Amino acid sequence: MPLLVAIALILPGCARVPHHGPTEIVYWTGWSGHEFDIQRRLVEEFNRTHPDLRVRILSQFGNSGYQKVRIAFAGGATPDVMSTVWADELAGYARRGVLTPLDDYLKRVGRDLEREFTPGVARMLRVQGRVYGLAATTNTCFIAYNRAIFREAGLDPDKPPRTIEELDRAALACTRYDAQGNFLRYGFRPGGLGTWAYVFGGRWYDPDTNRITANDPRNVAALRWMASYSQRYDIRKMEAFQTTFGSTETANGPFFVGKTAMWFTGEWAEQYIRRYAPNLDWGWFPLPYPPGGRPNTTASGGSVFVIPEACRNKDAAFTFLNWLTSAGPVERFCLEIGNVPPLIEAGNRPSFQRDPLRRFAVGLAQGVNSFGPPPIPIWPTYAREIGRAEEAATLGGKDPQELLDSLQRRMEKELKRAERELAR
Repeated sequence: MPLLVAIALILPGCARVPHHGPTEIVYWTGWSGHEFDIQRRLVEEFNRTHPDLRVRILSQFGNSGYQKVRIAFAGGATPDVMSTVWADELAGYARRGVLTPLDDYLKRVGRDLEREFTPGVARMLRVQGRVYGLAATTNTCFIAYNRAIFREAGLDPDKPPRTIEELDRAALACTRYDAQGNFLRYGFRPGGLGTWAYVFGGRWYDPDTNRITANDPRNVAALRWMASYSQRYDIRKMEAFQTTFGSTETANGPFFVGKTAMWFTGEWAEQYIRRYAPNLDWGWFPLPYPPGGRPNTTASGGSVFVIPEACRNKDAAFTFLNWLTSAGPVERFCLEIGNVPPLIEAGNRPSFQRDPLRRFAVGLAQGVNSFGPPPIPIWPTYAREIGRAEEAATLGGKDPQELLDSLQRRMEKELKRAERELAR
């Protein structure tokens, strides 16, 4: 579809100011189904309590919805408020000048990003020192474990692994083979180099120097550790074993049917365990770390709420955005969908603190080792390439140092190219 035609088709959904009655705010959300229904109820509450404003909520779910978002930004045919921007896209949109900086609005209402939001979220909402978005949800990551399998393996289920060495020993103890040496169960399979690099003490970008740090020695150490599992357990047999059950969040997922003892996951795991394995005896623990690494590391991210630069009702849009990302609505939304509040006040309320898993996840999110996407315009590309390097090391047997040296060179060039384009 030609771009101009696509933009013309989008225009009717953009903001407008009626001649009479309340000012209309058009809000695009990426949520659908149950999550959209909760958002809709929050919008209805806002409309009842703000008679001079009327929010019209529209779902832009799935690939077609996010393609519509990209087209809208390209043509300036955007709504007033959007939650259809992922955290890893924020810097790219901000640097292109298509988002409204929120600093003056936040100052006007007395909001303080660093005081209100969890550390990882607060950092990811800033691009070159300015705030371009707010958040109503975030996630954490940790390891869920099967307590019954731990007991069977001679491990104390009340003392899960704290270090990488302890994790490796537990994984080996929980692994079982048949007489032919094929897997009956594996203890653990690490994945997610983007996060494990932080656990090992590394990072992917230095904001002080605007430098890519893909081949940081600690990143390399993390990838070597991940690749060691492929060598120790015969990756070909592990891959064959994984074809015998479903993907992780299905009824036949390996954790739910006892095919793995430990699972790299997040707070959303609880809803799937409740659905598919309600009698499972399970627990959770923070990502174990090596000497010199970071305890209680977690990734943060998710959807970001923004006001496009093309918005014609910015004051009204911020009134809605400010309300939607305040403690009350954030608490209710996160409780309903099983996410972690990015607002410290919401996470400290009894609704989260009285539940052990929620309290644990909130503690991770509020900790100093909570990391969001680096504020660079190439991060979506960079993150994909990190995943490819992980695959090449763990499945292809490639050398981690060579892979991350190559990634370093390519992403340095990519960042320079992006900076040149943005400077035009």
